[in-house]
Amino acid sequence: MSRWPALLMCSLAAAVLALAGGPASANAAGSDDTVVPTRAPVDKRPTLVRNKFFSKKGRLELTPQFGLISNNPYNDEILLGLAATYHITDKFGVELSGNYALLGGESNTKQLAIAVLRLLDPDNLESVDPATFITVSAVLSPMYGKLNPFGLAVVNLDFFFVAGLGYGNEHVEMLNYAVNDQNQEIAQFAIDKKINHLFLVHFGFGAKFFVTKWLSLRLDARWYLTVDKVLNFDEDTAAATNRNLGPLANRLSCDDGSDAACKTIFPSNFVLGVGASFWLPGQKAVRSRMERQ
Repeated sequence: MSRWPALLMCSLAAAVLALAGGPASANAAGSDDTVVPTRAPVDKRPTLVRNKFFSKKGRLELTPQFGLISNNPYNDEILLGLAATYHITDKFGVELSGNYALLGGESNTKQLAIAVLRLLDPDNLESVDPATFITVSAVLSPMYGKLNPFGLAVVNLDFFFVAGLGYGNEHVEMLNYAVNDQNQEIAQFAIDKKINHLFLVHFGFGAKFFVTKWLSLRLDARWYLTVDKVLNFDEDTAAATNRNLGPLANRLSCDDGSDAACKTIFPSNFVLGVGASFWLPGQKAVRSRMERQ
């Protein structure tokens, strides 16, 4: 048989089989000639969390925390606070946080303040001591990961970023140089401390390490930024004006209607924090709710 008639007959045979078989090409005939589907049905259920130790969606995270302000030149300061975060999804949440400074008065003054006062004596030194931070923030957790340090254990962790607005206040202190009864140099208050009220913008980042399904450890770093006015001593005319206000004039003079010559600055507080987060409700209840959806 020549080549072309053979190809023509094979093509006709394939067409006849296709027309006769129809959908049977995706099925197999049973022993009783019943058509049995061979393709698995499509799973239309939402994808559940797989290979993930911890889920956050729909849970409340309560975090008692400690913080250390690391960039205050004249005062040491430790913060005690509480944060409540509601996680709308596994990646997004809303946080309400409050922190209060534990240290205060003359006891937390750094040696740098005393050294500056030694040079300024008998003048006074203006110092600010942060007191309160209250913020509302958005929390983004884009990355979930696992670590296996030295092959000893699997550590589950979550990286997060935070940004928000809030209120803060600080104690404005006027310090002067003194020597106590033990012949030690100290910084003491020239006047009682006063409160300066501030509007805050803050942002930061950190990580949560999941210890159990209801407890995690949190490490973070946050910047609290604000805008304020202080007495201007950079220009001779402004400096002369401010000296006429008296030796105890400070940044609060810029807001009390006096004739102070002021300039705008953008102070910040850099806080390193550590806390323990407690999660409500429990993980079992969360997974049961996800499976019902």
